[in-house]
Amino acid sequence: MRLKWRVLEWDSEQFGMLAARIEELRAQGDYWQARAVLRAQLQSLLAECRRAGVRHLTARVDSNDLAVVHALEEADFELVDAILTFEISLDDAAPAAPPGTRLFRPDDMEEILAIARSAFRYDRFHADPSLPDGVADRLHEMWTRNCCLGIAANTVLVAEEKGRLASFVTCRVDRCAARGTIVLVASAEWARGRGAGRRASLAALHWFAEQGMKSVEVGTQLRNVPAARLYESLGFKLARTSLTFRRTL
Repeated sequence: MRLKWRVLEWDSEQFGMLAARIEELRAQGDYWQARAVLRAQLQSLLAECRRAGVRHLTARVDSNDLAVVHALEEADFELVDAILTFEISLDDAAPAAPPGTRLFRPDDMEEILAIARSAFRYDRFHADPSLPDGVADRLHEMWTRNCCLGIAANTVLVAEEKGRLASFVTCRVDRCAARGTIVLVASAEWARGRGAGRRASLAALHWFAEQGMKSVEVGTQLRNVPAARLYESLGFKLARTSLTFRRTL
């Protein structure tokens, strides 16, 4: 079976180089057989990507699939990210929206973007030394802007403190599956450790329940221990883990 890959147009634009991702990378059969098959498939895929001009290639895989992990390492892919995905059921009574939280307004944009430029440090973009300086910060600023414009999220909620924007959370819904996703959560530097992220996240859960969502999921990096503790304190439970590998060509 031939491995599939696709160009990541938005990533390519932000990186200044052609970026792509391997799709559906899974082992079949016993460990040694699967690893041997994957080794050959990856070499063929890498040659194909080189011919297409791809320079930055990623793969996100189940952390339990060791045959895939070892085949990627054998093909000189490097680990750049580990994701913890948490889920919560909204079947029970949803939390009330905390005081000082509300929906995003257009005049919030500059404050939100200022938070986004400095709040994200644990993600795969900041962890990837192959990306040019400043790319990760600009990428998160653009990603946040697209969330506020309704392109990358369905809504954005904010938490205020003494008239200042302390935190924001961006939310996406899958109405067919009745499942919500918290896409981004960030707090201003001055507001960290003061419960702003918690209030924004509770407001998001309240909003998801109002939209008829039955469950909500959120992902965070393995090394972002404060975020993991926050989600567990809100009732989220760890559902799955994944690893992101990157190869430059």
